[in-house]
Amino acid sequence: MRSFARLFLDVPSYPATAAVAAALLIAAFGAMAQAQTTSVSARPAAHVAAHAAHAARATGPVHLDGLLDEAAWQGAPVMHEFTQSYPKAGAPPVDSTQVRVLYDDDALYVGVRMFDSEPAKIAAQLARRDAVGIYSDWVHLVIGTYHDRRTAFRFSVNPLGVRKDVLQYNDTNEDLNWDAVWEVATKVDALGWTAEYRIPFSQLRFPAGEPAGGRVWDFQVQRDIARRQERDSWSPWTQQSPGYVSSFGTLDGLSGIPTPERLEVAPYTSARLTRAPGTSANPFFRSNDTRIAVGADVRYGLPNGLALTGTVNPDFGQVEVDPAVVNLSAFETFFPEKRPFFLEGNDIFQFGNVRRHNDFGSETYFYTRRVGRQPQRGINGSNITYVDAPDQTTILGAGKLTGRVGPWTVGTLDAVTREQSARFQMADGTRGTAPVEPLTNYFAGRVRRQFREGNTVVGGMLTATDRSLSDSVLASTLRRGAYFGGADFEHAWDKGSWIASGFAAGSLVRGTPSAIALTQHSSARYFQRPDAPYVDLDTTRTSLSGYTAEAAIDHEGPFMGSLTVKAISPGFEINDAGFESRADYRAVSSLVGYGNQTPGAHLRNYGLFTYSNLAWNFGGVPIVGGHGVSADAQFNNLWQTGGQLIVSTPTYDARLTRGGPLVRIPNRLEQRLYVNTDSRWPVTASYSLDHVRDRSG
Repeated sequence: MRSFARLFLDVPSYPATAAVAAALLIAAFGAMAQAQTTSVSARPAAHVAAHAAHAARATGPVHLDGLLDEAAWQGAPVMHEFTQSYPKAGAPPVDSTQVRVLYDDDALYVGVRMFDSEPAKIAAQLARRDAVGIYSDWVHLVIGTYHDRRTAFRFSVNPLGVRKDVLQYNDTNEDLNWDAVWEVATKVDALGWTAEYRIPFSQLRFPAGEPAGGRVWDFQVQRDIARRQERDSWSPWTQQSPGYVSSFGTLDGLSGIPTPERLEVAPYTSARLTRAPGTSANPFFRSNDTRIAVGADVRYGLPNGLALTGTVNPDFGQVEVDPAVVNLSAFETFFPEKRPFFLEGNDIFQFGNVRRHNDFGSETYFYTRRVGRQPQRGINGSNITYVDAPDQTTILGAGKLTGRVGPWTVGTLDAVTREQSARFQMADGTRGTAPVEPLTNYFAGRVRRQFREGNTVVGGMLTATDRSLSDSVLASTLRRGAYFGGADFEHAWDKGSWIASGFAAGSLVRGTPSAIALTQHSSARYFQRPDAPYVDLDTTRTSLSGYTAEAAIDHEGPFMGSLTVKAISPGFEINDAGFESRADYRAVSSLVGYGNQTPGAHLRNYGLFTYSNLAWNFGGVPIVGGHGVSADAQFNNLWQTGGQLIVSTPTYDARLTRGGPLVRIPNRLEQRLYVNTDSRWPVTASYSLDHVRDRSG
């Protein structure tokens, strides 16, 4: 407490609004806490015993029309034991929901009847698939076929049939880019609305060989009512539960399911026509530029839940285009993966997912966008007048083996990209070609082992990038080889309310002295800084190595918090197969807070948090120093209010001068108060008051 008070006392003399804002914030939330009528001891437990659902074999055909009028539905067991997740955690729902589950040899069928006392007020909007942030009711069907209480497939639909499919992994993480082939029909009627699902077994991964007594899967159904901002869950879950998939119930009764045929071959031919402005003086310009490509994708389901996927010259013609970005910084722009081949099983290759509430820095240890990347060498010069360069690197072939075998999760990927060349014309009319990207092989391997029913997980990962650098120019700029390896762990106890996690890893890059010199000069480390005596800038070295490590302890529940320590050495480099924008720091991050999700006399929910981020480079110079208090609340009329008070201590920026000396950043005070009106209104409003001031004025 003494050190925290000193942070405020060290701030220069600011206008009186700082003290007034802090006093108002503290007083307001003190009153909010007193206004609640429910004591802490009366709140629902973080974890409640999960429910069990039963599937019945379909006795006849099921037609997807949203009516649920087939005879098979009438004979299926009904699950209706829903409770509110919010706003009144653990309370009975305002309107009831019924779920029935059927199956045949090919698919799982789920029928959901959502009663509504005011069906005219059911909210629904048309939107693209995987839409987020729209004002709509939803139903979410979530199935964990591995029964590992960590991984599941979510199939969501709104009353107008807008679909969303999400991969849930590592218990609380989600991947919205995952897609599957499934069907659903919805219908709104005088009783409410219905959803009738058909999920083909070919889209769900599960081990071959049926256990005695049939298969048991993790299972959850959740319903969102937009006008009440209410979520109802079949298996009890609240916003303060320590996990998500780990809180699911089970689905049993699945027996006699034949192993689905999972061989898919998708050959393609594509033709592309590009019409763009240009000049006839450019010898490479074509008013109608046509290109033809052929290739194929192959997917084959192996026994025991493994899947083998291969591609030759993959067709990415239907992939969503990256947004246009003007990047004036010294750092690369991160783009999410959208290509289907690389999205399949992408969660398996996630490494270093430390569980915490607050952290500093962000790295991706296997960034699949490196495969097929835009060529890295540019053709330029004062005597170069026209250039025709490819905008991406051709993938000659790639293969991937992913899946789960018992408690083991495995994934391997190998891809080869072709050497790419660009054509150019010089000022004197001379034409030529030059390589802009070498022949490259990418490899990634991942393994994880679960213990204690998924409460303890240990794993490891390796990546390798090898380039064929016969061209001297490419050899002088690109690294010949880049390698990464590490191990990670996660351990949960006390019903998942406490979690310890962490990882340790190392990297090694090799190349010519000029290529390694460029690595030392990169914006991630700036070894050339005149005030960095702790790093060794050596332009003769042919390799560079480094390490990273992180550990955290996290607590979930109404009283939450985490403490995280992290280090990345100056020589750590993963940008050949991963994504890293900053090395050379040691950091400590913390957060302590309390959140009340139980509605009271005036408040629907509220929270109060204090957090801190401190970081130093390996020379001991502070580069980050921030301490803050944050509070937010939602009233029963669904208005929201909150505020922040952040104190930043004096630090030094090693990147502002792009390799020059350190720049001192003065201490700073930031204040923010805001009020938002009810988000359900046709017209909403947000009001905020922000004030930022540093010692320089």
